[in-house]
Amino acid sequence: MTIVNGALLLIFILVFAICHGVYSKRLAGFFEPLDIKDYPYKAFLPACLGIVETLKLSGKGRYQTRLNQKISLLYGNRFMAYYNKVHWSVKVFCLFLGLIISSFICFAGGIGYQSLVIIPASGIGLFFLADKNLDDLYRERKLRLERDFPDFISKLVLLINAGLNVRQAIERIASEGSKDSPLYQELRTMVLDIQSGMLEDEAYAAFSERCRIKQFTNFVSIIRQNMKLGGSQMLFELKRLGTECWEMRKNVARQLGEKASSKLMLPLAIMFLAIILICVAPVILEFRSVF
Repeated sequence: MTIVNGALLLIFILVFAICHGVYSKRLAGFFEPLDIKDYPYKAFLPACLGIVETLKLSGKGRYQTRLNQKISLLYGNRFMAYYNKVHWSVKVFCLFLGLIISSFICFAGGIGYQSLVIIPASGIGLFFLADKNLDDLYRERKLRLERDFPDFISKLVLLINAGLNVRQAIERIASEGSKDSPLYQELRTMVLDIQSGMLEDEAYAAFSERCRIKQFTNFVSIIRQNMKLGGSQMLFELKRLGTECWEMRKNVARQLGEKASSKLMLPLAIMFLAIILICVAPVILEFRSVF
């Protein structure tokens, strides 16, 4: 069986090497915009993209819909097609990585017929691990957007009450906001779109499409409705939205606190057992010495 594991290892390496040689020059420029810190393995992705395009790999149905939603929130609609290909290339890279590493371990460890299960399971596991990494990035960005949104609404209401119109208030908030915050980055993008000649209504709609969160959609609906109909109802609706967002933020903070406390239960239980052993051990040793 060791010979079979070695043969599988050579086959996987050879297939990937051939694909890398065929596609690396032609598709290397496709991944040039990617940050090396986020994609340290991007030099190997051209081979994976070649496999994706040759086999026409793509998601279907609900899976692809959820994938598009996550990519849209992370990178925006205009780059959805690009990052779709990047994500599928990463999935194929993880598949080969799992197959090669598990084959090498089975070969070096002399594992028998169990390797016929271990090798494909490792490849498939890492193949879907790429989705989990995307999910983690999606949840983190969504959480940061929702965390900063109530503060943004409060500032917006305050500036509108001070006499600024909506556009002026958003421009001021965006210029003073944190450079690392995803929300203020999206606001600055929206302001630049307006300044470059895009209609305000279209810029707000694009902002809503990029964020794709219920609170942001409601906010944009309020602003766009006020632009079309006018009236003094907008300020009241923004205050109501701000109150709802603060309540949601409190609930999220409460849930995170509960999760943190539940994670502490295991270390506390281990410490409790250690204390019991420390207290009981002298008594047990004393009894042993008596008998």
